[in-house]
Amino acid sequence: MKSVISKAIGVAAVACCLMAAWAARDAAVPDMKFNDVSEIAPGVFFRYSSISATDPSVPFGGCNNTWVVFKEFVVVIDANFPKEAEDVIAAIKKTTDKPIRYVFDTHHHGDHAYGNTVWAKAGAKVIGHVNCSRLLEMNGPKQWAEAARDRKDIANNKLKTVDIPFDEKHVIDDGSQRVEFHYFGHAHTPGDAVAYLPKHKLLCTGDACVNGAFNFMGHSNSASWIKVLDRMKELDVAMIAPGHGKVTTKDLLDKQQRYFVDMRAAVKKGIEEKKTLAEITEAIGMPWYNEWTGKDASKIPDNVGHVYKELTGKIDHSMLGRADTPDAMGPYGPSRGVDVAGR
Repeated sequence: MKSVISKAIGVAAVACCLMAAWAARDAAVPDMKFNDVSEIAPGVFFRYSSISATDPSVPFGGCNNTWVVFKEFVVVIDANFPKEAEDVIAAIKKTTDKPIRYVFDTHHHGDHAYGNTVWAKAGAKVIGHVNCSRLLEMNGPKQWAEAARDRKDIANNKLKTVDIPFDEKHVIDDGSQRVEFHYFGHAHTPGDAVAYLPKHKLLCTGDACVNGAFNFMGHSNSASWIKVLDRMKELDVAMIAPGHGKVTTKDLLDKQQRYFVDMRAAVKKGIEEKKTLAEITEAIGMPWYNEWTGKDASKIPDNVGHVYKELTGKIDHSMLGRADTPDAMGPYGPSRGVDVAGR
């Protein structure tokens, strides 16, 4: 009996040590280079994709990807572009031999959803919010054809839409891992959703929260976006895996939100003072933003212009993301290249 008790105590001690080790690891966010893969929680891997707001020589490697290894299968957050999807699959195979059963589109933009076709060939079902599904169904064919002009990997594949649409919440839980997909409202796009891993206090935000000057606002509702970030902050989160930029702590939610709050306040003040859009843009001052991102906020005129149009009643948010509206291609269309930072 004593040996059994001792053995049980020993197992418990080892478990406690492992939990403490992971807690310490969570507190220290990994310092990663482009295309690195890091196990940021037990059975949870993050691949850091290349992108720069200040260095145009950095090749755009699509979005970041996170995958979760369950008992019998793998769940992937974000589909990326087709070429990068293949790169991510190769990276996944180095971490597990379990099949990829699901891939989650955080929204409908090409660098987060156009790889759906590759994941489907690998046997995965695509999960996404109903608005993401609708935008891919209704506008996807035209936008796909336009994107194919500049990318061979898109031209050589076919558009794949969502298999499992959800409204407010969808959960995958096998007892070992739990991923909750949440829709909190119109943020970066009308169909943004996030992946929350409560066991690991990890939030995968897609482009609803990014770590750097990577905000494309052409499909956004900035007032709603602020409220969406409030809802994210209500979650018990220690680490953020953003759609672009490095993994970091929950403080990122405050930085991202402050950008929209300060932008709206500055534009509103300029409108009240009867200033032109050019004058408002030039006067935007956010030194803290420059310190965070390395980018002068006044040098992102598209974002200032979007907020200006919102506050002067020139935007119908229900139309954003449609194929027949300005900026329908998002930040990666032929007219804008891959510049998400407004250079």
